[in-house]
Amino acid sequence: MLREEKQNTHRFKTKAPVKRFPPTHNQVWTWDITWLDGSVKGLYFKLYLILDMFSRMIVGYEVLETENAEYAQFLVKRAILSLKISGNPLILHSDNGSPMKAATFLATLEKIGVQSSFSMPRVSNDNPYSESLFKTMKYVPSFPNACFVSIADARQWVTRFVYWYNHIHMHNGIKYLTPYQRHNSLDKYHRE
Repeated sequence: MLREEKQNTHRFKTKAPVKRFPPTHNQVWTWDITWLDGSVKGLYFKLYLILDMFSRMIVGYEVLETENAEYAQFLVKRAILSLKISGNPLILHSDNGSPMKAATFLATLEKIGVQSSFSMPRVSNDNPYSESLFKTMKYVPSFPNACFVSIADARQWVTRFVYWYNHIHMHNGIKYLTPYQRHNSLDKYHRE
């Protein structure tokens, strides 16, 4: 009845909801750093990882010995160049870690036209896409139970994982396509 009488409209004093459209590939990336156990107690290798939020494809990664904003700058620039999206609008989302909020890193993002986005402080799901990917990574059967013997060992394993994740893993968040298929619009026959 309300619809017939055209009374089924927004009646509150608050603003009417704004229709938002989900991002397409290379519009919103999320990135984070996770620690990988080394062979010596207290030794960790740091995995820097950038994920395209739309396709869930890993677009950049590096295993290093320390957390550093300069490494993050290099990784973001390399990912942008490898995907040939320089000059296109891009949002880079992260949690509130020190490499993510470093002044030099933020200045570099601004200089190359990338807008930074941060999670709200003290929120448990601060970076859900990256955290979910790290959980997937650490629960695959091939993940070492003990540790990585060397940084070369960690880099080799992560390279294999990234290939598997991007090209073989059927992701339930994107209708059981591989991130590579979604990123390269090879899923058009699934959209009907």
